[in-house]
Amino acid sequence: MKNAGNGKTATAAQGGWPPAILYVDCRPDNGVERRRLEGMRRYAAARGWRVEALENGDCSPAALREALERLRPIGCVAECWRKKGTFPPAAFQCVPVVYFGPPETPEWSDAPRVECDEAAVARMAFRELSAGKPSAYTVVSFWKERKWQRERIDVFRECCREAGFDCPFAYFPDNSAPRTAVPTRSLVEWAASLPLHSAVFAVNDGCAFIVADALARAGSSFPRTVTLLGADGQGAFRPEDTEIAPMVSSVVLDHEMAGYLAAKSLGERSLRKAIVFPPLLVNRRASTRGHGRREPRILKAMDMIRREACDGLTAAELAARFPGTRQLFQLRFREAMGHSPLDEILNVRLERAMELLVHTDRTIAAVAALSGFRTEWEFWHFFRKRTGLPPLRFRRERR
Repeated sequence: MKNAGNGKTATAAQGGWPPAILYVDCRPDNGVERRRLEGMRRYAAARGWRVEALENGDCSPAALREALERLRPIGCVAECWRKKGTFPPAAFQCVPVVYFGPPETPEWSDAPRVECDEAAVARMAFRELSAGKPSAYTVVSFWKERKWQRERIDVFRECCREAGFDCPFAYFPDNSAPRTAVPTRSLVEWAASLPLHSAVFAVNDGCAFIVADALARAGSSFPRTVTLLGADGQGAFRPEDTEIAPMVSSVVLDHEMAGYLAAKSLGERSLRKAIVFPPLLVNRRASTRGHGRREPRILKAMDMIRREACDGLTAAELAARFPGTRQLFQLRFREAMGHSPLDEILNVRLERAMELLVHTDRTIAAVAALSGFRTEWEFWHFFRKRTGLPPLRFRRERR
C-alpha cells in the first residue's frame, strides 16, 4: 500500500491522519496514470486530504477489502484497463467510486466515470492535419470494438466528408496488441500504397508508433511524403519506441485534469454518470512539421521556432534569416503549414505557459516572461483568448 500524497504509510488506527482517497489498480510507471494521480493529489492537497494508491501488482479482492477497512476512504477512483478483474461498485462496500474506462456492458452503464471528449480529440486531429492541405486522409486503428476508438474514427471521417474528402478506415486486427507488436507485412504494404502527401490519423500513440515504423519500412518519410498524428500524448510504450516516439506528433489529453475531476466529484459528492474532460493541445513533432510540403527552409524554420519561440523570437526576426522578402517567407510558410509563422510561435509559447502554470508555482509575470511574452498583460489577454480561461483560473482548476 502506497501513500501517494506524502510517501508515508497510514493505518486507520493512527489518529490524526487526514481523510483519504483510494486510487485502485493503478500503475504508477504508466505516464497516463501517473498524471491522473498528480491531478488527484492537487485536489486532495487543497482539501487537506491524502491519496493512497493500491497498485496493480498488489491489487486483489482481498487487498481491496483490507484497504477499505484500514483506510476508510471518503471515496475511491478505479482503473478499468484489464478485461478481467475490474472491480464492480459492489466491491467497494458502499464507498463512492469513480471509474476511468469502465466496461461497455449494460451492468456498468450507470457507473460514475471520467472520460475524454473523444469527438473533440478527432476534431483537433483533423484541424492539425488539414492545415497542410493534404491530398488524402486515412484513419487507422488496431481495434474496432472500443467506444473511445469508434468515436474518434467516426468524428474524424465526418470532418473529412464535410471538407469534401473520402476518408478510408484502415484496420489491422493482427496487431491487436500494439505494445508488443511490430508492423506486419499487410501494414507495410498499406503504408507503401498511400498517396503522396497523405494525412494519417492513428487513433492513439501506440498505433501511431507502429504506423511510423511501417512507413519507414515502406520507404516513406514524414513530413515530406506523409503526415502522421497520434493521440493521448503517452510517450513510448516499448524500448524500440524511444527512437520513434520523439518524432510522432500527438493530440495530448489532459490526464491531470481527469484525475482532478475524479477527486473533485468525490469531494463534492457529485457522482454524475459521465464527467468529460477535453484534449489539451497538439504536441507538434517531426511527423506534422511541414505537413508534407517539400520545403527544407520551412522545416528549418519550424525547428528554429521550437528552440527559440520562448526566448522572444518574433516573426520578423525569423523571416530575416531566410532569403527573399518577409512577405514571400510568410506566404511560403502559410502554404506549407496552413497558418502564419506568428501562429506557430504563439502555439509553442502556449505549450510552455501551460506547463509552467501546472507544474510550477511561478508568478504570472514570471510565466509570461519565461514563455516569451513581452508583458504580463499581453500574456493574460492571449492566454484567455486561446483557452477561454485566465491563467490563474487555469492553474487552480488543474491543482
